[in-house]
Amino acid sequence: MRQPPHWQTPHQVQGTLCFKKCHLVQDTMRPHSKVLFLVLMLLMFSASPLLTAGQARSVHSTADVDLFPQGNFVDPSLWETGAETSFTQEEASYSETMVADQRLTMLHTRPVHLDTLTVWSSTSPTDSNYSTGAPDGASTWSTGPEIELTDFDVSGLVNYPMVEVHMLGVFQIPNALSEDTVRISVEHGDGFDLLKTFAHTQGNVDYINNSAYRLNITGLMDWTWDDIAQMTFTLDYVSAGGVDDSRLVVDAVGLDITVQTPWYGGEVAYASSQFSGHELPVMNIDFTGGSTDNMALDDCGLKPTIEGTTGQWTSETFTHPPEQTLGRMHHLVEDAGAGNVSIEIAVFEDEVMTSDFTVLQPNTLLPTGDAYQIRLTITDACVTAVWADVNDPSLRLDGRVFGTNDGIDAEYSRWLVFVNDELVSNEPMALGTFTHEWPIGAYLRPGASSFTVAMRAWFTWDSSGSASHTALEFTDLTVLGGYAIEWDEDPVCESIGDQVLSEDNGGIILPLIRRCSDDRATNEDLQVQFTNTNPDLVAVDLAEGDVRLRLLPEASGQAIIGVMVIDPAGNTWQDAFSLVVDAVDDPPVVAEFQSLIPVEREIETVINMTWSDLDSAGLVTASTNRSWATIDLASSVLTVNPPSVGFQSILVSVCDQTSCTEREVDLEVMALPDLTIESITFDKEELTEGDIISMRVLVRNQGQADATMVSVRCQTEDQLIGVQTIAIIQPGELQSVMCDWQIPLDVRVVRFNAVVDRGLEIQEGDEDNNEMEELVAINEIVEENADSTEGVFSAQSTMVVVILLALGLLGLIAFMMPPKIKKIQ
Repeated sequence: MRQPPHWQTPHQVQGTLCFKKCHLVQDTMRPHSKVLFLVLMLLMFSASPLLTAGQARSVHSTADVDLFPQGNFVDPSLWETGAETSFTQEEASYSETMVADQRLTMLHTRPVHLDTLTVWSSTSPTDSNYSTGAPDGASTWSTGPEIELTDFDVSGLVNYPMVEVHMLGVFQIPNALSEDTVRISVEHGDGFDLLKTFAHTQGNVDYINNSAYRLNITGLMDWTWDDIAQMTFTLDYVSAGGVDDSRLVVDAVGLDITVQTPWYGGEVAYASSQFSGHELPVMNIDFTGGSTDNMALDDCGLKPTIEGTTGQWTSETFTHPPEQTLGRMHHLVEDAGAGNVSIEIAVFEDEVMTSDFTVLQPNTLLPTGDAYQIRLTITDACVTAVWADVNDPSLRLDGRVFGTNDGIDAEYSRWLVFVNDELVSNEPMALGTFTHEWPIGAYLRPGASSFTVAMRAWFTWDSSGSASHTALEFTDLTVLGGYAIEWDEDPVCESIGDQVLSEDNGGIILPLIRRCSDDRATNEDLQVQFTNTNPDLVAVDLAEGDVRLRLLPEASGQAIIGVMVIDPAGNTWQDAFSLVVDAVDDPPVVAEFQSLIPVEREIETVINMTWSDLDSAGLVTASTNRSWATIDLASSVLTVNPPSVGFQSILVSVCDQTSCTEREVDLEVMALPDLTIESITFDKEELTEGDIISMRVLVRNQGQADATMVSVRCQTEDQLIGVQTIAIIQPGELQSVMCDWQIPLDVRVVRFNAVVDRGLEIQEGDEDNNEMEELVAINEIVEENADSTEGVFSAQSTMVVVILLALGLLGLIAFMMPPKIKKIQ
């Protein structure tokens, strides 16, 4: 049976949990026992990492990674270099490896190969036979006769190019030379040359017991081998006469001849460097997943259950990393070459298998697909690991081989590239430039973060002895296929935890954003979403980065609050906590009274009060601590009738069945006058136009205190008649004032008005009874005769002028008086 793809995203897994959580939300209205059970289930889910720590991280960016930056050869310290002989591992003489000038060079330089051979004269024309042959202690001495030596056997050298010739003299001059001299000369095909003269020596000249006298004669002529063989050396002691200073003792004369000779050898130049610090582009295929047929895991890896049989293992579905591709499949067998292992591949597109299992040829690229499954068929082998490389990692190498390359053995001179000590390629040491690229996924191991690249160059020569140089130069070494994925991780926050509150306590502020962190976004960029299973209980919102729980009035119960913190990339952190609001039997609520309430002694006063009790379904009672104060809860009034003057306090208590609420009422009890106008009368029964009348106003004090300087204002609706003042009115006393006024000629009805204490200067128990009006009809004037009329007018005119002057004076006095003081209720 084909296995389903296993690449379900964390969103899908998380969605499953969310479904369960949402189901819990719907069940919150079940009976109490079920609610408790569901709350416990919620706590279990809240502890799950899939719920509280989101798994839906996203890819922020991907980038190519240079897996071998030292391949630019800029930093020599990153390379281990050297050279050694091919078989003894001793330090090489002619090869070296260096990293300089942004290149790696393996240089092999051989000089001309030279050998120096010594030949001795074999014949003496002067019969100085003790001086022929190699030095042997036998010598010829002379104080005058010449000693000649010739005939050098060079038959063994004639096939090699001649490079240098040195004369060797083994002789002695025992004593110092004062007058005598010793001369050494040579006769050759081009003539005669004096080589050396010894004179005026300070002591013994000894080239017998010490090293032989050596003199370069290469430049005397263009030598041939015949010239070398036939040259004659003459050693002559020249006496000045008289007694000889010393003598010449000759043991031998020879030649050091340097020739170019063939040779062979081998040296190895090497360089290696290790990269570390980044995950390699290979992906392990886990043996513990998938399905097996006659297969089992052993200490060595995966092998058939029954030895000698064939087994199969089919992997789980695997896919490539984001924005990357898979390259090639590789496997490792415990004993290389043992048994038989084959790999088959199946390809998926959009979670559907598009091609059935087909045999995958070794070292071939995988076909294009979204996901894959592999099937291993193993016979008599144990597979220790199977992996897929990512992006087909490869090693690319640019360089050249240059130089003379003389004498380099083309068959045995090679340069090799290794990755993790496994051979990648073996190339000939042939002159010219090159660019190579090799896949190296087979040499990288899953889980490793380092690998080593090494190059070794074998310089093997079989030479005629000529000078030669060969250089293997690498200008660029690149390892392709590396990648880096920058993930945008989910936000991480501290869990809020379950909350238990009491009804009517307002709510609570719970820190959230300040306890969150995100790998890329700042806390200000994080967004928060809430879910609330009981919006009738609590309102949830975010206030300055904190979770604000606002309890609704008079509500109790349970709610499950879901919190989701979202970063700008859409990654989330989720949490859920329960909120339990315990019911509280609230005490009655009594509103505050006015700070100081003025009342009158022994006068019943009603004071309004505001109270409520939402939680009490039973009886609510009220009481005071004063016998003269009663409460009517139904009418919400407090009635007081204080018996004495002064400041009094009343304690008001309103109680339900469990608690009481008390308020203090402060009273200012006062004894006040109460002024009222009892009547308005006139001195005439009938009033006529032009009459001068007196208006009498009776004022009574029906209060409990004296009233002093009581002002009484007489007026009509159009004009002021007059203002009179009563000095004092005692409680119960009646006083009067008189106001004179001439009735105008053109009125028929006058509204007379009297006001006591119009400026509210006297504090009274009742300020609403200080005014009285009287509507009076006015008779029309009757004319009797002209004389009498003139007399009347004359008298009336005089009276009018007097009245107008009096009214003007009173008006001026009223204008100069200060503003009226109003009583504040």
